[in-house]
Amino acid sequence: MSIKGHLQQRRSRQRRTRPATLNLVSLMDIFTILVFFLMLNSSDVAVLDTNAAIELPDSTAEKRPDTRIVISVTANDVVVQGRKVADVSKILRSRAPLIGGLKDELDYQANRSKRRMGGGKFEGRVTIMGDRELPYELLKKIMLTCQQADFTRIALAVNQVNTGGAAGG
Repeated sequence: MSIKGHLQQRRSRQRRTRPATLNLVSLMDIFTILVFFLMLNSSDVAVLDTNAAIELPDSTAEKRPDTRIVISVTANDVVVQGRKVADVSKILRSRAPLIGGLKDELDYQANRSKRRMGGGKFEGRVTIMGDRELPYELLKKIMLTCQQADFTRIALAVNQVNTGGAAGG
């Protein structure tokens, strides 16, 4: 076959093949659904890092809590901001009204907050996140320790439950 015949065959093949195109309609549909989903799910819901071992109690309160230091209480440990500060079994066996490791950590957090605020008013806000079966004796010791460390604005983490109906008598 001659060069001229080869070039003619090549040109005719190029005319028959369509250029590659990208169908943007499907892609735009996917992105529209994604944007819609993200808009619906980006409401101002406060999310606390929870532990799978903690089953929070339920509440019908409407007001959202402020940002605070979080004390997580599992079956075995007391944890402040992700750092273990005490063993639950030792706390329950102890007759001491305060929890030493928790008090030390809260004092550290309070001093850190006071330095960061530069002399501003320290509000002492803390959230206790514990299982609904948390022994009252343990909760009482944690709250007393918080109060002794100047964390007097104590909140308890709960699951918000919608009542679904109007309040009635």
